Amino acid sequence: MRMGSFSRNSGILIVDDHTISRHFMLESLRPFSCNIRHAKTAYEAIFITKNWFPTLIYTDIHLPDKSGLAMLQEIILAWPQKQSRPHIVIVTGDRSSRLKQAAKQLKVAELLLKPVKIDEIRASARRLLHFGSMVKENSVEASSGAMDRELHELFSRELASRLPLLDEHISQSHWKPAGDILHQLIASSAMCREKELENHSRALYRVIRED
Repeated sequence: MRMGSFSRNSGILIVDDHTISRHFMLESLRPFSCNIRHAKTAYEAIFITKNWFPTLIYTDIHLPDKSGLAMLQEIILAWPQKQSRPHIVIVTGDRSSRLKQAAKQLKVAELLLKPVKIDEIRASARRLLHFGSMVKENSVEASSGAMDRELHELFSRELASRLPLLDEHISQSHWKPAGDILHQLIASSAMCREKELENHSRALYRVIRED
């Protein structure tokens, strides 16, 4: 296959259960001329890759139904030998040495730490899809204003649904679900550049973790 040519099976798969993170990744990668699909769960991603073989997979690790690492292992084991193995980028807030070691064993191409920036996502796509890639970049000049508006609309809906639940969990001393909500709010506020809310969420998350 010639450099820059296309395959009808080429593309990018985004795996993340967090709506804003998924939308952020999707809009960041949209300027690249390829088929982009997304999954909210590990099993959804596994199902997608049964018949479609993306060139590049971006995935979170903490998924609701199955570890992202276990998901990647299953996808790789089932990957057809005649298909080139996908480049894998883990996008996570996990900074542990355990994750780094597991990523190395899986031959993960890159680890991007949340909150990730648009430039970091696009730079990783350029690096991994440059030589003999099936993806050709048209333009990386995305409409940042439109993207910001969409993200803030999603963020407003997320706050309206999550804050009452957060208040309920804290009032009942349900620390684990409260921490899970705060973890998502930290990521959302960082991507939407709501620094004050991000700082408050981080402070409350630290208190909950200590308890």
